[in-house]
Amino acid sequence: MKPIRLFVAVVLSIFFALSAAPGSTFAAETVGTAKRVMNEVVTRSFGQSVQTGDGLVANETVVTKARSGIDIRLADQSSLTIGEKSELILDELVYGRDANRVTGAFRMLSGAIRFASAGVPMDFLIKTPTATIGIRGTRFDVVVQDGSTEVAVIEGMVVVQSRFGVVDVRTGQVYQVTTRQAAFAQARSAGMNQAMEFILAMVAGGETSPVFQPQGGGTQPPALPPFLASKDKENLLVMDLPAGQVYVELMPDVAPVHVRRVKQLARQRFYDGLAFHYVRQDYVAETGDPSFTPGGGGTAGGTGTTLPAEFSSVPFTEGTLGMSRRQDDPNSADSRFFIALGPTARTLDGRYTAWGRVVLGMQYLKALKPANRPKAPERLRTLRVVADLYK
Repeated sequence: MKPIRLFVAVVLSIFFALSAAPGSTFAAETVGTAKRVMNEVVTRSFGQSVQTGDGLVANETVVTKARSGIDIRLADQSSLTIGEKSELILDELVYGRDANRVTGAFRMLSGAIRFASAGVPMDFLIKTPTATIGIRGTRFDVVVQDGSTEVAVIEGMVVVQSRFGVVDVRTGQVYQVTTRQAAFAQARSAGMNQAMEFILAMVAGGETSPVFQPQGGGTQPPALPPFLASKDKENLLVMDLPAGQVYVELMPDVAPVHVRRVKQLARQRFYDGLAFHYVRQDYVAETGDPSFTPGGGGTAGGTGTTLPAEFSSVPFTEGTLGMSRRQDDPNSADSRFFIALGPTARTLDGRYTAWGRVVLGMQYLKALKPANRPKAPERLRTLRVVADLYK
């Protein structure tokens, strides 16, 4: 260990020891607040239950039991959501003056987390038994179980270091490290998918949705409506919105490149939890931007990989889905998309790529509240390819 790091470690150890000592006049620094707690969450170091609104201090071990979880807002407003059966130590967390920089590390012993930075510069680590994940501002998921670490990046990049080397993991990529090997994966594991379903449902305010419960994991998806059962399930999507489920039929014969991209991102869970950052009655509802900050900036983000335009004669009547783009570049579509809500969307005909149409649940889209960069946006909870739910 370098001298400066050794000095810092010693100072922190003394500080925390004094903070925990009986009769001490020191108080451990609060590093975050429990925004939401589901069921049984405890701190191992202090042996007490955590409630919504409680502060969490440095060097604290957070443990979640079965069907339990916690959504934490750190001091810089980064989001740390911990799923069920998890254990995480909030140690070595240091904020610069006015929380303008974050350094330090967490130790993740088991379970699942979703981390989303708030735009503050970071030089931060998450340490697991098999890997160390370097963060400089991004949104990603981690699952630690059975001697393995699985990392899936939703936006940005993380650096994963293990005894097998150092690797950059970027938007849309999944990387797995075990005691025997480390490699990129084509898709998230079933274990990660199930863990993230629970986390997303918890943040949305409820238990896991039975519509999207993985097969073999308990509750099966309900039967498809009869008129959808005969459709090509590989070209059928289902959105989980706050008000209900929306089914979308894809148009691969009209926009094959865009259809492939949307299905790829849906299978990577890219769209899960993203906000509807723009909703205008009888016009469109737009989502798919991971850079959007509630009440603030964003609405031009994406994966960083653009698509060539696939304009067609398909009109933007109510229920048609189109890919957003920059006005000055027809070949700049990425991940953002919109759904036509009414007749005024016809002004977009021939200018944007149409790639799908709503076939069931349009009333739930029309129930979205009108908004432009809202402070408390409604969100697309999940987006799934129906073929993945009904094997």
